[in-house]
Amino acid sequence: MRVLEDMAKGWLRDRGFPVPPGTAAASPAEARDVAGRLGGKLVVKALVPAGRRGKAGGVVTAKSPEACAESAGGLIGRTIADHQVARVYVEKKIDIAEEFYVGFFAGGERPHLLLSRFGGVEIEGTFENRPDDVVRSELDPRKDLTEWEARELWLQAGVGGPLLRELGELTARLAAAFRNGDMVLLEINPLATDPEGRLNLVGAMMEIDGQALERQPEWKALEDPGAGATATANERELQVDEIDRTVPGGECRYIELDGDIGLLVGGGGAGLYQHDLIVAAGGHPANHCVTPPTGSDSRKLKAVIKAILGNPKTRSLLVGFNFAQMARADIRVQSLVEVIDEMGLDTANFPIVIRMFGAGEAEARALVDGRPGFHYMARGTTLSDAVQRIVTLTNETTEGAAS
Repeated sequence: MRVLEDMAKGWLRDRGFPVPPGTAAASPAEARDVAGRLGGKLVVKALVPAGRRGKAGGVVTAKSPEACAESAGGLIGRTIADHQVARVYVEKKIDIAEEFYVGFFAGGERPHLLLSRFGGVEIEGTFENRPDDVVRSELDPRKDLTEWEARELWLQAGVGGPLLRELGELTARLAAAFRNGDMVLLEINPLATDPEGRLNLVGAMMEIDGQALERQPEWKALEDPGAGATATANERELQVDEIDRTVPGGECRYIELDGDIGLLVGGGGAGLYQHDLIVAAGGHPANHCVTPPTGSDSRKLKAVIKAILGNPKTRSLLVGFNFAQMARADIRVQSLVEVIDEMGLDTANFPIVIRMFGAGEAEARALVDGRPGFHYMARGTTLSDAVQRIVTLTNETTEGAAS
């Protein structure tokens, strides 16, 4: 469950972290009032559940309450990273001397910590082009990260002097907040120093484990689609959430990403595994999803398929399952074909790779036999084989469209 920056920073501020003063505003008039209370130079940020907003024009500097109101008026109602801006976050601008990066991520057997002494808007370029400038470490979920361990990691990142102690202490506290807050993501970028050398959490992204809300009562509001972060989900995500709440049966989930390869999977470890395989092969996943076991009612499955295919960024689809338990291949493929026909999707220019064996497999293969764009993998092929195929086909389709 994604938490917007105003809520994330409020949570961190309440726990004593050095967060710049700021308040959310739902209108230019509210933004002007907030600016008047804060005073000085300000930053107006679009409140959407996406990072790298600066590059998308979602972060604006304002020098006066009037400029702040004008900036808010220009952002509210816009669509940024496929999310409509309903509110902005007005924050005191920090004069930045140095920018660092620190991120905590749940995934795999253990959570991970990433940090770099080169934070800011170009952090993705650092990850891709200068991986040696990023320090990665697994965290033990049974105990807290100590200040000494955090200092050692920052030392590996090239940080020295008096700041090393402060970064170590702050990073250890952030690790404890990540663990105790049942988070799946806590990303601070930039973690900045001002000219006096004080550390500030200038940018913060946070995601909470939705299955742990009973332990985190202050986040219970996020379950309400009219409150908090859920209200900023895009239309496709909201539609799947609504189906999941109102239709009986197993869980269905859909979370949109910035890539172009759709993933129709069952969820869990196999889904994450295929996501990582796509990234390792140079592809870009367009979504995470969870689909329920098959049965006579396919509304939940179809809702996820419609969301995946309705994403304008999606250029291909990987249907990847191990030998399915409590699921029939023909029901999954029948649902896929029906949604494709309903949407009028031209699969001749939209490659679909299916790696799904088990009950109903012969019927499933017959359903797509002769249909353009479908590639049903032969028995004996692996999930990795299917991933390589969809990445190759997606690249070929993209290159063909460009030419």
